[in-house]
Amino acid sequence: MPLRTGVIGVGHMGRIHTDKLKQMDGVQLIGVVDLDVAQASELAAKHGIPHFKTYDKLLSAAEAVVIATPTQTHFDIARDVLKRGIHVFMEKPITSLVEEAQELIALAKAKDLVLQVGHLERFSPAFRKAFPLIHNPLFIEAHRISPFTGRSTDVDVVLDLMIHDLDLTLSIAKGEVTDVRAEGAPVVTNTIDMASARIEFSSGCVANITASRVSRNRERIFRIFQRDRYISLDLMKGKMSTAVKNREGVVEFEEYQAQSIDPVQDELRDFVEAVKDMRKPHVAGEHGLQALILANRVKTSIQDYLAKAKAFSEL
Repeated sequence: MPLRTGVIGVGHMGRIHTDKLKQMDGVQLIGVVDLDVAQASELAAKHGIPHFKTYDKLLSAAEAVVIATPTQTHFDIARDVLKRGIHVFMEKPITSLVEEAQELIALAKAKDLVLQVGHLERFSPAFRKAFPLIHNPLFIEAHRISPFTGRSTDVDVVLDLMIHDLDLTLSIAKGEVTDVRAEGAPVVTNTIDMASARIEFSSGCVANITASRVSRNRERIFRIFQRDRYISLDLMKGKMSTAVKNREGVVEFEEYQAQSIDPVQDELRDFVEAVKDMRKPHVAGEHGLQALILANRVKTSIQDYLAKAKAFSEL
């Protein structure tokens, strides 16, 4: 039987999720929800499905939902959905507060429900190709920059963009986070629009991560340095480049180019399969929690930096 699935929140990402789910085998898209009735009506008409202003009617028929509403609403909506025994795919970040994420994870576990978080770069074909080659990285470098779009301004750039690379880093770095130092600044909004963080791990690994949503160009670069190999990923283009020294001491290069790049479809497919097989998704609620905890440490460090800068300027 197809999985009866609805979408709550049909802004930019919600529309993408809706389009993907409508085309997916094994899924019955049963409706969309948004406070913007005109927006929901237009998308519903496109796919020939019902639309609602509130989610009560949708939940009465749903087995699973995608939540793509503003971050501040994630907790209340997801808690209601999970309490009704419905599986949840949550757009990142999982919640605004660590305590909220912990409560949702505990609730999903108690009810034996799937709770997946939309850290879609885990499904990047370049990252998945590189993953088996990554062993004890020593240094990680990430650049995620974008022009200002006006979207996701309910959160700062750390929760909007950087959190993707924080999640990737946590998935491959060994040991615990021992130190976080970060700088950042508001540029076009009242929150942090550009940020740079240095994260140290007990294994000796160091990660330098930069994110900006006020850049001229769009870039998604992730580099890993380890004793036996250098790996460079262009996550946006689905490209991996590696350099490794062979037994004769000659550096050999390898290139990989993905033929198709659709991490949103792949993460939704993983969600659907996790629900049907009753297994953990590739990116579970716990992963979203760990990324949120690290993001908060970055934000705290940036606030300390800004406070010192302000104090200096007032001397």
